[in-house]
Amino acid sequence: MAPLALRPRRVGEILDAAIKLYLGNARVLMSSAVAIVVPLQILSGIVMLSAYSDGRDINTGFGSLGATLTPAEAHARLGATAINEVAAIIGSAFVLAACVKALSDAYLGQSPTAGGSLRFGLRRLLPLVALEFVYVIAQLLGFVALIIPGIWLYGAWAVRVPALVVEGAGPFRALGRSRHLVKGRWWPVAGVLLVATLMVGVLGSVIGGGLGALAIAHGNPSVLFAVTISVLSAIVSGVLLQPFSAAVVTVLYYDLRIRKEGYDIELLADQLGLQAAGLPPAGLPSRPDAGFQGPLGPEHVGQPGGPPYWPPPPGWRPTN
Repeated sequence: MAPLALRPRRVGEILDAAIKLYLGNARVLMSSAVAIVVPLQILSGIVMLSAYSDGRDINTGFGSLGATLTPAEAHARLGATAINEVAAIIGSAFVLAACVKALSDAYLGQSPTAGGSLRFGLRRLLPLVALEFVYVIAQLLGFVALIIPGIWLYGAWAVRVPALVVEGAGPFRALGRSRHLVKGRWWPVAGVLLVATLMVGVLGSVIGGGLGALAIAHGNPSVLFAVTISVLSAIVSGVLLQPFSAAVVTVLYYDLRIRKEGYDIELLADQLGLQAAGLPPAGLPSRPDAGFQGPLGPEHVGQPGGPPYWPPPPGWRPTN
C-alpha cells in the first residue's frame, strides 16, 4: 500500500488510518503474530491440561459452580493461571514490538516482512517485557488506590510501546516519553483507545462466543476438547486483533510526535535504520560547516551545543 501521509489527524481519522494500515499489511502482521501466539498458546494448553481434570472448569477458572477443590487442585490452578498470565504479557509485548516495526516500515513506503519485524522485536523484547510488567503493576495499584489514577495512566502511557521500540528508550524513559507526548491531548488519546478497545472487545467476544458454543454443545466436554477450544479461541483472537491494537497505537504515536515535534519521514527512517524511498539517507544531524566539532551523540543531550533530546528534532543543528 502507499505510505500514509505524516500529518496531524482527528480521532476518527486516526482510527481510519489504523484500519487502512492494518488491512494493507494484514499478511505480514498476522504472520508475525502467528509465529508468537501459536507456540505460547500451545504452551498454555499444556499447562491447563496438567492443572485441570474436568473440562467444564476450563472457562470458569477454579471450578464448576458448587464444586469443591482440594488445596492441591486450587494451588495447581492458581499456578497455571499465573504461568499463562506471564506468558500472555510476554507474547503480547513481542507481538506489539514486531507489529510496530512492520507498521512503521509501511509508513515509509517500504515492504515490511514478518522475519525482519520479528528480529527487530526480539532485540527489544527484554526491555519491552519489563515495561509491560511495570505498566501492569502500576495500573493495578492505580485502580486499587482511587481508580482515577489508573484511568489517567491508561491514557498517559498509551504510546509507551512505540516510544520504546522506535526510539530505543528504556522502560521508565518510555513511560515518561509517552506521558510527555500525551500531555495536552489526554482526552483525544483516551477517546481513541476507548473506541479501539470496544472494537477489539466486541470482535473478541464474537470469536470466543462462536468457539465456546462448540464446548457448550457437548454438555460435558473432555479436558482435552475444552482446552483445545480455549487455545483456538485465544490464537484466533491474538492473530486477528493484537495487530489491529498495534496499528491504533502506532498511528496515535506518530500523530502525537507530528503535533509536538514536527516529526517527519526522514527522522522515522533514521530511527528504524532504514532509508526512505526517494529520500536522501537519513542520519545524524548535519553540521552547519565542515569544520564544526560540536557534540552530536546521545551522550551529549542537554550539554552546551548538544541536542535537546535524542534523536534530535527535525532541522536541529549543533551550535558553537
